[in-house]
Amino acid sequence: MWLIPNIIAETTKSLEEMAEKYENDKNSVIANSEKENIDTYEDFYDELEIQMEPEVSMNIIFFGPPDSFMRLDAETILHILSNTKKQLIPIKKVLQAWDIITAFGSLLNVVPEEDLYYTNMGDPSVLKYFANFKIGLHRRKIGVLISAYRRYYGNSWYMNGSNVNGLGYLLCGFPPCDLQKITPTIMKELNSDVLGKLHQCNEAQVKTLYDIAVHPDAYGEPYLWTSHEVSQLDGLLKCIPERDIGSLQLEAIPAITVNVMKTISQKKLTFFTKQQIMRMELMTQRLYVLRMQLRFSIDLSELSKRGTATKNPSIALIISYSYLVLSQLHN
Repeated sequence: MWLIPNIIAETTKSLEEMAEKYENDKNSVIANSEKENIDTYEDFYDELEIQMEPEVSMNIIFFGPPDSFMRLDAETILHILSNTKKQLIPIKKVLQAWDIITAFGSLLNVVPEEDLYYTNMGDPSVLKYFANFKIGLHRRKIGVLISAYRRYYGNSWYMNGSNVNGLGYLLCGFPPCDLQKITPTIMKELNSDVLGKLHQCNEAQVKTLYDIAVHPDAYGEPYLWTSHEVSQLDGLLKCIPERDIGSLQLEAIPAITVNVMKTISQKKLTFFTKQQIMRMELMTQRLYVLRMQLRFSIDLSELSKRGTATKNPSIALIISYSYLVLSQLHN
């Protein structure tokens, strides 16, 4: 405990000087502790940081043992980063801070926009984090990250398929006016990884990408799609026009998943043909029937008893198929 007065007296020194002082103290302790426990240095800091003022303790944690630093919660680290000259923080501690903060991604919502704008998107690990993880950022914050992305990759990002594939969730941060710059050829190069994250896009963004996808130089009209195209473009299927639903090939129907069926608007459901419904996967069939029952909000058994269902082929189809699927549910 003999170092406490010295440390308190030097709180006005620069962080660089303090870092050097702590390193010298560490070397001194190691040199004079032949018979002491190997954890003396860590124990010293553990006891010291409890007694120190918050401002001094903050600096000790930054320049002390990694174990001491890693005990901080994400909110405290954000506070430290907001009140410390970031360029003076040792790079190892910066990487530790990044690991802790990104473990609680939504906390980035409280980072000032002017700081978020300088996010180092040129670092592959940073870009991959925002591309691959759904972190619940506000749309305005995502827009700031897109501005940070432009700082490194410019405004011609849409001209390279690899760049667009690398965007992941960030693709939904670009406005429709930017997304429409993606050419049909580039659209054909997009992989299932980025296309599978389009559920984070708003309706206008998805519609823009759908219009590009149906271009002859991309995937063409829906009636040309096989199960591969339907699976690849499942994030865009909710934008398929009513008139094109019935033209989907029967071979492609099993590729319509439960998650896709959830996104298709209620009024479009009646445009699936009987043959298409029969080709759906079982779980997708069940969801389809339940949604159709909800749409008409009627007692199907009573309707069938009255015989009025035969006057409407669509309702008759729903009734008969409902019983089929419900019987499968019981089995």
